[in-house]
This record gives sequence, structure tokens and C-alpha cells, in this order.
Amino acid sequence: MMRNLVRTAMLLAITLCLTSCGSSETEKGGGSATKDKTPSARVGQCPADSPAVVSARTISTADLDGDGKAEAIKLTAPDGDCANLLFAELGEKYVHVQMPLDAPPLTKAFAVEVPGREGALLVTRQGHPRGGFQLRVYAAGPGELVELKVDDSPLVPFVALDVQERPLSVDCSDGGVVVTEAVAHKPPGVVFAWDIQQTTYAVEGGEVTAGETKEIADNVLPAQLKAKYPDLVDYSLFKSCRAAS
Repeated sequence: MMRNLVRTAMLLAITLCLTSCGSSETEKGGGSATKDKTPSARVGQCPADSPAVVSARTISTADLDGDGKAEAIKLTAPDGDCANLLFAELGEKYVHVQMPLDAPPLTKAFAVEVPGREGALLVTRQGHPRGGFQLRVYAAGPGELVELKVDDSPLVPFVALDVQERPLSVDCSDGGVVVTEAVAHKPPGVVFAWDIQQTTYAVEGGEVTAGETKEIADNVLPAQLKAKYPDLVDYSLFKSCRAAS
């Protein structure tokens, strides 16, 4: 009888041990599987630790989320994997945008702080080899950098520098951006002249709403433009609200 009791006790102990060890290994295996399924941080289609992302150059800094700390704004190489990706790390996540692959290279970038808005806007400038430049304005959105557009075109139109086609200036307004430009006077007169127009754009998140375009001057002669509106001739860009770099 005693021998049977001892044998039963030993079998019970072995069973408990196997059950406990099996559960422990299952829990460990489950933990590993869960960890393996956790997606790594990505910038576009590239992992954040990929060579294209790691070697991206810093082109500016901007406090995109308004937390008081400026983030490094980086751009991947114009060729290879994940080319021309503009991105920044916000906390544990990244925001990014695919810049045009067939456009002139980015030559400059800076942040602007719009009065009444939380989080800076990022402005990039692409220089055209034949003269002129294209500005693009970006705001941080959930998981992405959103380009501010009007009718599916950049907020600021292309500026040609080889001819005085469209003198303009861009600056901040309360809660938005204001674009002032000289356009050919209509109806055309005997002598060429400019009309000065101004449009204010409200910016909410990544959305842009155009206000009414107002004419602030009429029939300005070319010789008067520089004296009366130097910011237009000089293509002044966000003079009042550029963030300190």
C-alpha cells in the first residue's frame, strides 16, 4: 500500500512539473510571437533603421507639433531606396512626405511660426536651373507631412526669375498665410502697369481655405513698383514669422 502511495505521489509531481514547464514555455513563445508581430517604425516604405533613412541629411529644424522642441527635418538621397523622402521624427513615430522625383532639387528649407497656430509650418524651396523657384509649405498631420495646396496646386505659385513675370511676397497672417502679388493691369492700357492683389489663406491642420482676393493698388507703373512695393520685387518670403534656426 505504502509503495503505491509513493508511486502515485511521484507521478503527480512529474505531471505538475510538466504542466508548469509547458505553460511557461508557451507563455515565452507567445511573448516572442507578439513581439515579432510588432511592426517596426517606418518612413514611407523604408524601415527607420534602413541605410536610406539613417544616412538622410538634415536640412532644417522645426517644432512641427508645437511641444516647444524643434525636430530635425531630414531628406533622403534623390536616388536609390526611398528617394526624396522628407521626414521628421515626432516622439516614437515619423511623419513624412514624398517629394516629387522629377522636380528640381531642394535648395533650402526653414520653419515659420504662424500666429495663433500650434506647431510650425515647414517651407521648402526648389531652385530651377533655368532661373526661378518653387516654394512648398507643409504641416504635420497624423503620420504624414501634408503639403498645403489650393486647387491641387502649391500654395505659392512658381516664381520665374529670368523675367519679371509675377512679383510677389509671402508672409504670415493671424492663423494663416497671406500672398501679395503684382499682376498685369486689366484692361491693358497704352502703358504697361501693375495691379497689386492680396489673398489671405486660413490654415487649419493641413487644410487651406482661401479668403477673398482684394486689390490694394491699381495702375502701378513699373518704375514705381520697386519704390512702393519693394517686398514684391525682392520676393520677400515670410519675413515676419521665420522661426529662429
